[in-house]
Amino acid sequence: MRIKALSILTMISMVILVSSSLFGQLRTQNSLYLVDLYQINPAFGGLERSLHANFNYRDQWSGFDQNPVHLKVNAHLPLYLLEGGAGISMQTDKLGGLSMNSFKVSYNNIRKTAFGIISGGLGLGFTTTNLDGSVLLTPEGIYENNTIEHNDPILVSEGLSGTRLDYDLGIFIGMEALDISLSLSNLFLPKFDVQNINITNPNIVNLFIRKPLFIRDLVFVPSVLIKTDFLSYQTEISCLIKNGSVFGGLSLRGYSKRSFDSVVFLGGIKINTNYTLSYSYDAGISSLRTISQGVHEVNVSYNLNKLIGVGLPPEIIYNPRNL
Repeated sequence: MRIKALSILTMISMVILVSSSLFGQLRTQNSLYLVDLYQINPAFGGLERSLHANFNYRDQWSGFDQNPVHLKVNAHLPLYLLEGGAGISMQTDKLGGLSMNSFKVSYNNIRKTAFGIISGGLGLGFTTTNLDGSVLLTPEGIYENNTIEHNDPILVSEGLSGTRLDYDLGIFIGMEALDISLSLSNLFLPKFDVQNINITNPNIVNLFIRKPLFIRDLVFVPSVLIKTDFLSYQTEISCLIKNGSVFGGLSLRGYSKRSFDSVVFLGGIKINTNYTLSYSYDAGISSLRTISQGVHEVNVSYNLNKLIGVGLPPEIIYNPRNL
């Protein structure tokens, strides 16, 4: 009864949050977090019960010149001796003359409770931001005969670089009928300067909730993701359908005329016991759809599919009578 009551309360909270007067949209989007929750919450590390790795590539707004491109690689595994899990992630984001390279490690502690598991995690690392001033353009600039002159007192024509701290805090609650994920990124970190250019750390909060439903041979997994940087909000309502080694689904990003961004079509197949291939296509429903060819994202997952730590020799207990 307690689990059922908590499930009903959580679903009501989802409806209230989605229906509130939220507005705006976050800067970075990903669609295949549905098959890789570790990328949005370090507390998910090791919950696959084996070594799990992901390679993710996203081509944002295909058709634009120098459009955003994201490349992510992560891996995590359980650490039974430490009652938790650990992971590592690397990411490269490029948008025109701006590029960011991130590296992060994480640890999460997992506890069993009467209603399921609770995992709390911390991810810690750094991000290096690079700006290539030679590819920038200004209305009053001169860009002829190999001359790059922005005629701007702030912008420079050479490269700029700076490094900042990155951290994530997360909690994951896994129950038989409901999963709840909450993660916080870079809260309270100050701004930093890259050669007189002020850059603000992205403060991001992700709330993700999913509820699996089993109907014969099919598994339906409806979910909602709410993201905010405290200046704007974005929602994604999704549903995955799994049948054996094949899965597919739909997502709607947005909730109003100001926030509707795209309809996401996604699918995948478990190739063998170790590899899973996933693909998503974001079909734009905002005004960008007239000049963009959509968004393509590919994710390749590898799972060792072996219980790490099983079969290890028992703990040694020293007996002074045998000395």
